[in-house]
Amino acid sequence: MKTLTALFLLASLFINSLFASLKGNYDYELDSLALKSNIEIPVDSIIDIDSLLSDTTLFKEVSVDTLVHTDSLINADTLNIGKALSDTVVVKKDTVSKPSVPKKPVVVIPQSVIELNKIYSDYRKYSEWAQDRWDDIYLSLSDIQMKSDYYKFVVPLTYYSKAFEEACTVEKWYPKDILIEDSLRKAAALEMGMPHMPVSSELDRRINRQLLDFYVNYPELVLKNETSLDSLDFLSYEDMTSAYKEDDIISLIDNNAGFTQMAGSELLVLKPNFWTYGGSGYLQFSQNYISENWYKGGESTKSLLSGFTWQIKYDDKQKTQFEGKLEWKLGFITAPSDTVHSYKANNDLFRLTSKLGYKAIQNWYYTLSAEFQTQFFSNYATNSDDLVSALLSPATLNVGLGMDYKFVKDGKVNLSVLLNPLNYTLYSIRDDRLDPTKFNIKEGHKRENEIGSRINATLTWKIIPSLLWESKFSYTTNYEKVFSEWENTFTFVVNKYLSTKLFMHGRYDDGVSKDPDESYFQFQELFSFGLNYTW
Repeated sequence: MKTLTALFLLASLFINSLFASLKGNYDYELDSLALKSNIEIPVDSIIDIDSLLSDTTLFKEVSVDTLVHTDSLINADTLNIGKALSDTVVVKKDTVSKPSVPKKPVVVIPQSVIELNKIYSDYRKYSEWAQDRWDDIYLSLSDIQMKSDYYKFVVPLTYYSKAFEEACTVEKWYPKDILIEDSLRKAAALEMGMPHMPVSSELDRRINRQLLDFYVNYPELVLKNETSLDSLDFLSYEDMTSAYKEDDIISLIDNNAGFTQMAGSELLVLKPNFWTYGGSGYLQFSQNYISENWYKGGESTKSLLSGFTWQIKYDDKQKTQFEGKLEWKLGFITAPSDTVHSYKANNDLFRLTSKLGYKAIQNWYYTLSAEFQTQFFSNYATNSDDLVSALLSPATLNVGLGMDYKFVKDGKVNLSVLLNPLNYTLYSIRDDRLDPTKFNIKEGHKRENEIGSRINATLTWKIIPSLLWESKFSYTTNYEKVFSEWENTFTFVVNKYLSTKLFMHGRYDDGVSKDPDESYFQFQELFSFGLNYTW
């Protein structure tokens, strides 16, 4: 009996020192859990091990005087001291003499609790480390253990719409209320220190947040779109499980995952600015030399053609659109046969157009449109000082109300067909030396007002990258006479600054006076080569 008492005494002293050290290591966790649980255990209470393990309280304090019973721990016939020491602590009150030092509480911590607490501690350390590195744009991916969750960092830089959707969502928004804020605070306190089980979804949200920051700061580096991933042939399960056996894993990914199949795609980042501007300008010339004794006759000529276009557009991507366009064309040609003038204006146009539309259905817009057209310089008849046209003589104004059909495809075709069942036209001249009947104005008048209908269609078509076709057709009538024009410009692009232009202009006007042998149909053509610039 004395021997058994001595063994119990030695075991008690050993366990006391062991759990004293354990208590120091887990002092923070124990204090936190004790405050949360708010459970007190009397010193002389009897604790059953089975209830201890099934209780929600993770830690309990047991004094030296506490007697711990178990059915299988102590057997009167066979007492296994080693097994007892490894499972729990048994202190028998009748056989242990009280030490002279003050009693210290002994903490009983099951091994499973110790392991779980270590998992919590490791997880907190890893989370803090990872959180500090998420916002580091200079982070080397080699420092992170690559898993399937990080695939967005492995594939070529790609635009994912999910990043913007998560940034704009209000799914987790709650109104500011004392009761709601208190319940959320309590829920967060209960989850403090606990691991977040859906790791993949949380990682994906953090990755999307990092990508969103990259999209905003470096949009020019993101050249691919997630729609390109739909047709990819990804690795099968067998390929992934046997990939470690391959010598060249990069070639395996390139060949099977289809990254090389992905076509480039432009990324357009829209800012809250619905206005766009653009224009073009050109300066071209042509020259023709014929000697005085040329067998077919003729004369040498030189011509210069210049043009400028500037346009502004507003589109709120909802209902309202506005377009404004300014055009200027001016060309001169030498006239050796004209003894009065050394050169003449063969092309002179100033035109200002605008349209304000409100969307009706699909590609149709209710539209209010206006167009003003005149010229800059005076033009004279050959070998005469008779004035043919001048500044604001003639001048034409069209104001109409109707509908506009718009069709745009892939940035190559831009078609607009404007139908004005109600159209107002003003013809005017300023110079008294001009014949008003040549410009749809009655004899003795300087202006003419007409009400009718009008069709105006414009087309811009990039047939091939080096050939651009620009066309404008108009048809105006007051139901008694017709005025129609069709302008076509073909631009053959040599490079960014050089181009060749073919300009053809047909015109029909049966409201003007003419000689009996003349036609109402008129035509002009010009072919030139020179400088061209578009912005």
